[in-house]
Order: sequence, then C-alpha cells, then structure tokens
Amino acid sequence: MNTKIEKIANRVIEGEGISYEEAHFLMKIDGNEIYDLLYWANSIRYNTFKNVISLCSIISARQGSCTEDCRFCSQSTRYQTEIANFPLVEREEISEAVERGKEYKSNCVGVVTSGYSLDGSEDFDRICKDAYELSKEDGIPIHTSIGTITNEMAKKLVSSGVEMINHNLETSESYYPNICTTHSYNDRVETIKIAKEAGLKICSGGVFGVGESVEDRLDLAFRLKELDVEAIPLNFLSPVKGTPSSIEKPLEPMEILKIIAVFRHIFPDKELKVAGGRETNLRDVQSWMFYAGANSTMIGDYLTTSGKSSDDDLQMIRDLGLTFEERDRHKN
Repeated sequence: MNTKIEKIANRVIEGEGISYEEAHFLMKIDGNEIYDLLYWANSIRYNTFKNVISLCSIISARQGSCTEDCRFCSQSTRYQTEIANFPLVEREEISEAVERGKEYKSNCVGVVTSGYSLDGSEDFDRICKDAYELSKEDGIPIHTSIGTITNEMAKKLVSSGVEMINHNLETSESYYPNICTTHSYNDRVETIKIAKEAGLKICSGGVFGVGESVEDRLDLAFRLKELDVEAIPLNFLSPVKGTPSSIEKPLEPMEILKIIAVFRHIFPDKELKVAGGRETNLRDVQSWMFYAGANSTMIGDYLTTSGKSSDDDLQMIRDLGLTFEERDRHKN
C-alpha cells in the first residue's frame, strides 16, 4: 500500500485536513495505487457517515427556453437539441414528485427551473407557495435550484420552508469562461453568499468531463471548501447532441472514481453526492461510487435524461450492506 496516501488519509481522519499540494498528488495517482486511494476514501466516508447513504430526487419544473450559453446544457435556446420545452408545472406535478420521492427513500425533492433567475416572476412566488404547503403536508422538504437569487428572494425562500438551494459553481473560476459567457463566475459565488447569509444551506458542486484540467477540478473543490457548502454534487458529462460539449470524450470510470475519492479527502464530513451522468459513465462500476467515498446519490430521473430504475438503485445499496438515511417525515 502507498504509505503517502495512507499518511494523508489518516491525517484527514484525525481532522487535520489536506493541502492543495497533497490533493494534487492524490489526483495524479494512477495504476494499482488508485485502489489504495479508494480504500482510504471509503475509510474517511465510514468514519463520518458509517454505512448510511442519503438519497435525493428532483423534478424538472420549468424546462428549456434558457437564454444562457452553458455549453454542456441541452436547455439553452442557442443549441439545437431534442428536449421538450415547457413552462412551470402545476402544483399537482410537484406533489406527485414528492410522492415519488418518498417511495424512493429520498430525504428531499429538488424543484429545478431553467433560466438565469426567477427574480420578480410569478413562477418564483408560486414555487414558494407550493414549497410551503407541500412541506407541511408531506413532511419532506422542498429544495430549489432556480438560478441566481437576490437577498429578498433568499428571505422568502426561508420563510417558505425551503432549507437548501442548489447552485453549482460548475468548474474553476479560470476555466469558467470556456463553458459559459453569458453570466460570470462571481454571479454564482454571490448567490451562494446571499443564500448562506439568509440561513439557507447550500448544495453546490460541478460538472466534470467538459475539458477541464486536474487543476481546475482542485480549484473548484477548494473554492467550495472556502465557501463552506453543506453538500457537493458531482456531475459527469453525458454529451448531448447539439451542444458544444457533445464533442467531449467521456471520462473513464476509474478517473471518475478517483475524482470522487479526492473530493472525499478534501471534504471528510460533507455530503458528497454523485449525481448526473453516473449511469452512462460509471457503467458496471456504479456501486463503486460509495467505495470511492460518496455518501449520497440522486435517485430517479434527472432534468432531461432518465435515471436508473429506483428499485435497482435501492437494491444496489442494500446489496452493499448500506442503509438509507431516515428523515422524520412529520417534522415541519
């Protein structure tokens, strides 16, 4: 076993943290030593979370017709893709998503809308109203991913019972102009700061396989660490025909597992969630995402693509001897 990996991991377990240079060393590990890295990432996961896995699900509540130019996104009006476009769904559809979420053992349902922001829109007011009413009725919280938010929006989300928002940084600040030019990296950082100041928890991560370097991945991780986000979703590009990123070569499964493992070393006590692209990119080694250090995953369908069968996902978790995080459904 690689003794340097072991020493770094043991210091992480003891609460000392990891330096950028050490994380860079881990990200460059290859060959059989990747298995050493996975072993220690799993040890760090178990030290904090034991064998408990957290699940979440989402609903694409307003889809397409986005004016932004994120080069990996099929919802942009700038690209010719085959996804459906529709306005904000009715409350009944969100309620049905909540019911599915409970069946899937989800601890929350994320309401996700396309576009830069919902500021000043009737859609925002309705989402707040639906979140308040549904969370009271069903005891399962509604989270949101609605683009950039203002101070006033953040306060209203809190008063509506929303406890967490998703707002991904996507990649490093230096690489960001290569994947989006219609809004800035600072726009995203500011939304996270506004949300935290209002008392909202933050789910923020990135997308990998869009041409970024190892250094970009680490810069993203340490920026998220600086912002002290609560959950880090890791998305892996599944190229969509018609988008500029459709030319990117998908990441290999072992490279993805290595990314998960290094992020676990950087975030020993945070929720590390494997989200979009896991089925397509990890293929037959999907279950290894937990051995690589993930303690959370998304279950059910994604925004514009179908997910793995929820029954298969739940069985996979049981087969690994892992358990589901149970949330008090009656807690308001």
